[in-house]
Amino acid sequence: MGHETTQTRATTMEIGLLVGNLDQLENVAAWGYDYAEISPSLLGVDEAAGTLERKALEQIQASPVPVMAMCGFLNRSKVVGPEVDNAPVRDYVIRLFDAMQQAGVPVIGYGSGGSRFVPDGFSRDRALGQVNEFLQMCADLGGPRGVQVAVEPYNYDDANLINTVPEGVEMVQKVNRPAIQLMADFFHMRLNGESFDALAAAGPYLIHAHIAEPGRGRPQTTPAEHAAYLRALRKAGYYGRVTQTGELPAYNSPTEAAETLKRFAREGGKKK
Repeated sequence: MGHETTQTRATTMEIGLLVGNLDQLENVAAWGYDYAEISPSLLGVDEAAGTLERKALEQIQASPVPVMAMCGFLNRSKVVGPEVDNAPVRDYVIRLFDAMQQAGVPVIGYGSGGSRFVPDGFSRDRALGQVNEFLQMCADLGGPRGVQVAVEPYNYDDANLINTVPEGVEMVQKVNRPAIQLMADFFHMRLNGESFDALAAAGPYLIHAHIAEPGRGRPQTTPAEHAAYLRALRKAGYYGRVTQTGELPAYNSPTEAAETLKRFAREGGKKK
């Protein structure tokens, strides 16, 4: 599989599915999704140790659908705070990006709200500077390997830094590196009560997107809302990948979800 060093502007969105096991790749194809998204652990890479497992690479290479994105970048490491240790983080990023290059996975989302949580009494400006430093390192390591990082704004309950799409745009602009771009997530935008209108100015920076049911006691989202999200992405000029990262109870099966989201994507979010 090839890599993207900059975002390729396609003419049709692709709808993918996040899987928790590489054995599910055949299901992703059978259900009608265009690609799969995985976590670093499925490549045998974590923040303590590990390298790309040969079996994982063979499964990805034999998959009926490509693995085109990753999420769950940092689960334990911190990039913000008074006692950040960048050396082990750098070692991990090198192992991960090497594995992604071998597996042909071009994009990883940087959500990881806990990694950028600002402690009480710590300078918010310094915290933003530390995130910038982390992303600059990712650009240095990712660019030569054909890997891009998509900064993911997180909901207010799970992070206290870079929560909204405009804040994500601002960080990407500050980093100002082709390997560091932006992603949008229906889940986080809905939890925040953020309007899809915020995507309009984000269009030039978007390289990835997610959609899933926010839940948490909120009313169940509807196909009309999913259509509006995809329509807003298209209106912003985004024709890239959108991964379903969790259940969408509005649909009766994964096949129905894939078919409906792909139809909305083709039609700019207009229902027949």
